[in-house]
Amino acid sequence: MHAEEAITRLSNALAIISQQFDKEAVRTLKDIVDEKHWHYIEQGLQTNNKNLVMHGIIGAMSHYEAEREKEKFDKKIRSITPNT
Repeated sequence: MHAEEAITRLSNALAIISQQFDKEAVRTLKDIVDEKHWHYIEQGLQTNNKNLVMHGIIGAMSHYEAEREKEKFDKKIRSITPNT
């Protein structure tokens, strides 16, 4: 999953949760959320706890944002590093 696409999907999920608690929409994120953050989401879904769900989504989003920044940095380094 590309970071941009994952961030978009996770951002949309946060918007949905803040308006309504659509558990099925949240469950569709399982393919892009790591195990650690999915645990928070799963607990939140089981207990109807929006805070836990949002904690998991925001944690996953942070992961992808860091990945996106690393990709940008790597691209920049490659552009200034001479090919050998």
